[in-house]
This record gives sequence, C-alpha cells and structure tokens, in this order.
Amino acid sequence: MSDVIRRHGLVSLVGAGPGDPGLLTRKAENLLGRADVVIHDALVSPAVIAMARQGAEIIHRRELGEGAQEALNQALIRHSRLGHRVVRLKGGDPCVFGRGGEEAWALSQAGLPFEIVPGVSAGIAAAAYAGIPLTHRMLASDVTFVTGHEDPAKSESAINWKQLVHTGGTLVIFMGVRHLNEIMDRLVENGISSETPAAVIEWATTPMQRTVVGTVGCISERVVQQGLDHPALTIVGRVVELRDDLAWFDRRPLWKRRILVTRAEEQAPELVEALREVGAGVITLPSIAFAPPSNSELLDNGVDELSEGERFDWVLFTSTNAVQKFFQALETRNMDLRVFGQSRIACIGPSTANSLKQYGIHADLIPEDHRAEGLLKALPEANAIRGKRFLFPRAEVARDIIPDRLRAGGGIVDLVPVYRTLRPKVTVDSAKHHLQLADTVTFTSPSAVNNLVAMLGEDGAEILATKTLAAIGPITSKALQSLGLKVQITARVSTVKGLVDAIVENRSTTKGRS
Repeated sequence: MSDVIRRHGLVSLVGAGPGDPGLLTRKAENLLGRADVVIHDALVSPAVIAMARQGAEIIHRRELGEGAQEALNQALIRHSRLGHRVVRLKGGDPCVFGRGGEEAWALSQAGLPFEIVPGVSAGIAAAAYAGIPLTHRMLASDVTFVTGHEDPAKSESAINWKQLVHTGGTLVIFMGVRHLNEIMDRLVENGISSETPAAVIEWATTPMQRTVVGTVGCISERVVQQGLDHPALTIVGRVVELRDDLAWFDRRPLWKRRILVTRAEEQAPELVEALREVGAGVITLPSIAFAPPSNSELLDNGVDELSEGERFDWVLFTSTNAVQKFFQALETRNMDLRVFGQSRIACIGPSTANSLKQYGIHADLIPEDHRAEGLLKALPEANAIRGKRFLFPRAEVARDIIPDRLRAGGGIVDLVPVYRTLRPKVTVDSAKHHLQLADTVTFTSPSAVNNLVAMLGEDGAEILATKTLAAIGPITSKALQSLGLKVQITARVSTVKGLVDAIVENRSTTKGRS
C-alpha cells in the first residue's frame, strides 16, 4: 500500500459530523489542513469546509452531477491518479447511510489508496442535542438505525418492519421526514402502538435545530404543522419521554439569536466559541485585518534599544494584538522577555494581561477601568510620570490620548507601531448577505465599526440601524453613536466574557418585557 500511496494521492473518506463544527474529529481537521482537493456534500457545515488548507480546490458534490454517484467516484479516482491528497467530506459518518462503502469499493477496484475516517453520526448527535438518550437501563436496551429513503431502483423494500417493531428498543430513522406518514403507518401495521413516543429533529446540532415531539399516531401531522423538512431525523421509542427533563441545547440563554462577529479572523475564535456555548448561532465577517507596520524602523529601534540595555521605566500594552505582534518581533530577533530588564509592565485590562501571561509575564499594573483613561489614572498612583520613560507598542493608527497626556505630564514616550489595521477585501453584496443573516452585531473596536460600515456601502449605517448592536466597551460604543446608531448593548467589563455576559443579560431583559 505504501508504494501505491507514493505513486497516487491518498483519498480520505471523512465524516464531517452532523453540523456543529466542534464535533469534527481531530484527524479530520488535520487532513483538511493538508488537503489538495476537498469534495463535500451539501449538508457539510461551511465552518468545517473553511478548515481546508488555503489554496485547496473546493468542489461541491453537485458540481459533479446531481445524483451521479458514478461521476463522483470517477472524480475521486482521477484526483488520486494525479497525486492529489483528497478529502471526501460527508455529513455525519461516511459509512452510516453515507455511501462511503460504495466510494471505498470504487477506489479499491481501481487499486488506489484510501482510508475511512469515522465521524459523529447524526443518529447519535441529533438525539443527544435534543436531550433524548438512545438507550436507558429502564426504557431501552437496544437501538436500530434504519433509512427512511431506500434506493428507488430496488424492486421491494429490504427493511423488515415487523422485526424492527418487535425489538421493543429505540428506532432511529434517517432521511424519512418526507415519507413520515407512510413510515408511521407501516410501524402501526406491524404492531407498534400509536401511542409510542416519537420525535423529529431538524437541522440537528446547528442553530437552526428544531424538535417536534408527539406519538407515532400524531407525529407526522405535527411535523407538517410546524413545517419541518429535510434534513431531519426521527426517533421512536420510550426514551423520547426523557426530553422534557434532559433538553439542553435549545434551552440555553441565547438560543435562536444569530450573532455577527466582526473581529479579525485570528482573534474571532474566542468570541465565537463563547457565544456558541450559550446557544447563539454565529456568523463571522471579519471587518478588520492586521498587517506589519508600513515602516518598521521605529519597531526596530525600540527592540534594539531594549536589547542594548536602554532603560524604560514602563512598557505599556493596550491590546492583545500589540502583545502578540511585539513578542513576534522579539522572536524573529531571537530575543525573549529578558530584554525588559527592570522595566515595569502595564496593560489596559484582563484580556491583555492574559495575553502577556502566555509569554511568561505578569503585569505590574492593571487598572480597574479598562480604558486608556483608566490606565492614565492608575499610572500616577503607581509612580510619578515626570522624567519617566515609556515604551508604547501599539497600532500604527490609534488614539493619542495616552502618549499626549504622558508627555504633558513630563513623561518621555517612545511610540512603537507594531501593526497596522486594514479593511478586508469583501464585496458589498457579500457583506450585506452576512449582515442579513444576523439579528445582533458585535464590535470589539472602533476600527471594526468604521470598516464594517464602509464594507456595507453608502447605506451601511442605515442597514446597521435595523440590528441590535453590541459593543465591547464605551469607546467602541461611542464610535457607533458618532454614526448616529443606537447601541443597545455595551459591556460593563471590556472583555470577551464581559461582552457575552452583556448580550445574555440583554436577552433576559427583553424576554422579560415580552
């Protein structure tokens, strides 16, 4: 097999899980990061597809011909023979009603290398996210997975419905929502009680998840009334009764809220995950990007002075990005935290302090008020400003309140631009599409505010006015207000946690009024 792999590209038949990108396996993520070609099904989460290596060819299964399994098999064979690393992304598990066996067989017959990477099956995940345990010592000791949509080319059904009914355990029906009435009738005809509990779960594990509960006798009618459709999964059995007590996913505080995150791509994950943990559906649209300073001379000079033993009384950090970029500059010069010598370190708040801790530094000063004004107020209390020298790594364009006031107080300030902010290249139509998907928009800096408005075109502020706006702190809030926008949510503590807490509190308040 190793000789075959060297001659041809390995095809990985990968389970992408049921929708929640957090359920993707580590091996699947690793393979995506090395793939030359990714061929995915329609139901694979865009967040999972986005994990593919930059530059990888992304192919939607539909591009190969609707319903044409043979065309897909041939595409896998062709890319493997070209020496490409191929990831075939399939929703759920590739070999649970996913035709993974057919694709593996085609590759095997062609003498090409392949592997099968299991994924979290929708049959297991949908039940868990609906608060329905598939087994329970008192209620069900066995589980059966069955398809509700057999190959239409079959002359007759291969499903033994009578045997399924007589097991008495939990029945999980895939892809059967459009034939639900027929399937429920078949179960009753074969001896199941029409009073047996049943549930249908649509778009399981995603922010669009909906669950309808009933009995075998009424579930199809309820599904029609609620408008549930594909993709959906049906569970039949007494374990459904436990949902009333065990439901969790659709009972979290931000359930059904769809929130746009505008942070830079590399900074967004912390906020995205924090919002998802409390039930929000998250859309990402970075309205800010980072690049090296347009002129690195000041950064070079600042680092050189530190390394040569020049004394700075204080080094000031007012953002996590400044911390990261400054330490990256040190690392490229084979330097580390020892260059700070006797300098004291001040930072603007807990997020910046945590970023410093990652590099082994504990800040000497963290103001209670996590703004530039708070840092300025705290500095005189820590030590006199006059005659002191400050090294201030920051963005190339930023508010000058700190250096201006320090200099006015007799301090010596060396400004060191360590990065500059850019507006990502996004079309107006794309920006508006992302915004339309959200009911709430989060901002973590004035730059993110101004950039998003510009990305939305001439009517950017007008469009934003239709959304709930959430700012990480008063400075960002003022940037929104300066555009004539109403800010419904301003975090009291200017951290990611503070922002999420403020959104949750706002949801609780508005719920209470309704």
